[in-house]
Formats: sequence, structure tokens, C-alpha cells
Amino acid sequence: MKKSKADTAETRLRIISIASNLFLTKGLADTGISDVMSAAGLTQGGFYRHFESKDQLVAEANRAANEELFRFYSEAIQGMAPAQAIETIVHLYLNQACGPGALCPLANLGSELRHADAHIREVAMEGRLQLMEVMAAMAQRLGIAEPHGVADAIVSAAVGAVTLSQLIDDPVGAQSIRDHAQDAVALLLASAPKRPQELAA
Repeated sequence: MKKSKADTAETRLRIISIASNLFLTKGLADTGISDVMSAAGLTQGGFYRHFESKDQLVAEANRAANEELFRFYSEAIQGMAPAQAIETIVHLYLNQACGPGALCPLANLGSELRHADAHIREVAMEGRLQLMEVMAAMAQRLGIAEPHGVADAIVSAAVGAVTLSQLIDDPVGAQSIRDHAQDAVALLLASAPKRPQELAA
């Protein structure tokens, strides 16, 4: 029986969701089309009814991961003051592999993304820019003079700390890297120059 357009669209979204989880946990190179389709309960031959290539799936899976990440953060910081919101997002980001939450393609696939095609890298950088915009909006509310520069530094520190912590087999050492990154963000926010009107207030 021929599937309806709604069924086809639902199947496609399910493949993207499963692929996103597999890519983020196993890596791009170690996750083949057959792995994704098997996990979805589908035949490998059906893949090309939904996608032109693995690269297209990787790009869409990364975009879906970014959307899930920001949904999670938006719910987590609802009603918080800007300083608390930044602290919360940074904590969740740094400890994303330690508990419930969402995984970020930048931190979990960074070493592989640098060799990926241009579109995949573009999607990854969209996630970075979105995270920077969230941080910049909070920094601006704190009266920081250069909110986008501070946001860039926060995102770079968080992504780098998660990437480095994943290279260490020692859980204590990995946690130390993440904790020091959280402290560094707090120091950055405390020492960042304020707008003149904020200083006069």
C-alpha cells in the first residue's frame, strides 16, 4: 500500500531524529546509513527515497540537534534573570553528557565537522551563532559594553572545555576542566566592561 505524504514526512523526521542521536553519540564516521535505517526499523534501500546522500542527512540531523538544544535551554531558563540564565545554560552545556538534556554538534562532532562538506559546516556554525545570540542578549541585559564579544568568548570556552573533557578517561579530571570553564565564564562576566550608563547607575 502506498504511503501518504504525511506518513512519508513522519518517517523522514523519525530517520533524522534517530540519525541525530547516533551521529552525536557514535560519531559521523562510525555511523553508516545502514546503522541509521536499521535503528529506524527500515531497509537501507529506502534511504534514498528520503535523502540524496549521507551528507544531506548529517546536515539535517545536526540542524535538528541544534533545534532540540535550544528548546531545552529555553525551557530551562524560563523566568530567570540574565546572570542566572547564562550560568544555567553554561552549566547545562558543559555537563551535557552527564545527564538528561541535549547534545551539541559543535562539541561532540567538532573534530569530524572540520573535514565535512561546506553545507554541514555551515549548519554547525548556525548553531554556534544561535548560541552566541542567546548569550549576547543576556549579556546586553546585564549592561555589558560589548555583549557579542563576551558571548563569543563564553561559547568558545564552553565548546572547548566539553571537547577537551571528552578526551580524558579520568572522570575527575574531565569534571575539573568543565568546572574551571564555568569559573572562567563567571570571571569574564564579572570583569567585562559595562556601558557608561550602567556605570553611572
